[in-house]
Amino acid sequence: MPAEALQRKIKTTQELREIVGNMKTLSSVSILQYEQANTVLEKYQHNLRDAIHILAMHNGIPQFISANFRNPRYLIIIIGSDNGMVGRFNREIIEYVQSFIKTRKIAADSSCFITIGKRLSQLAEQADLRLIAGYATSNSVKAVISLAETIIMRIEQAMRSQRITDIYICYHRRGNAGNTAVEMKKILPVDADSLLKLKNKKWDTNNIPMMPVDKSKMFAALVGEIMMIALAKQINSSLAAEHFIRMTNMQNAEKNIDENLATMNLEFQQQRQDEITGELIDVVSGANAMNEKNNNKKPI
Repeated sequence: MPAEALQRKIKTTQELREIVGNMKTLSSVSILQYEQANTVLEKYQHNLRDAIHILAMHNGIPQFISANFRNPRYLIIIIGSDNGMVGRFNREIIEYVQSFIKTRKIAADSSCFITIGKRLSQLAEQADLRLIAGYATSNSVKAVISLAETIIMRIEQAMRSQRITDIYICYHRRGNAGNTAVEMKKILPVDADSLLKLKNKKWDTNNIPMMPVDKSKMFAALVGEIMMIALAKQINSSLAAEHFIRMTNMQNAEKNIDENLATMNLEFQQQRQDEITGELIDVVSGANAMNEKNNNKKPI
């Protein structure tokens, strides 16, 4: 490759290296934001658990939550990605859901699905999963809560129209070994035993808060809020996992680009050295030829 063409290729590669570096930095910052958001949500979850605790102490936990449904109907919320550079992110989660359905022997007519991620929606339809709603993924921490609230309203509609009894969320999370894993979490029905045990659990102080509102309405509101926070947390976890995969891919790309740049720079330097050597040889050859010509001239 000519030196000028190689120099242009080096410049293009350096620009690509800068883009990759910016993408890696953006993903790193995004991971921190989503994980910090989950830390805040966990604190709010603690307050919700306290409220449920007070409700239980006032006999506000309905007995029906411990009922076993003979014909359960499932709603599974699947969280994917609408962005690139994440490998098999969407396909892995679809395969996990298919395995979950097969293992639980869930019939097609007793299950429905909500997807978060337009690309994921296409894969879900190809897998013959019965979709009742599909949403685009959030691109900011602030948009996550709004998306979760919208989906909770859709869930409430499905519970009435589809007679849903069991709700799961399937999402990616970051692992402890520098990887990601798919996880399935049940959010409805709530864990009846743990709620009922709260009735006999001692309150931290002697000042037990009063319950001036209707207990059934309070319970319904708290369960809805718990579901919404759980969904928001899993969306954040999925987004953090997505950015972690992208950051890892960008790190690998950065390494490959640096290796290619080192090779091209070495080749360019060798070509420039060869060109300079060739020019020097031409100059020396020209000078020798001129001297020889001058030496061959007859004296006047």
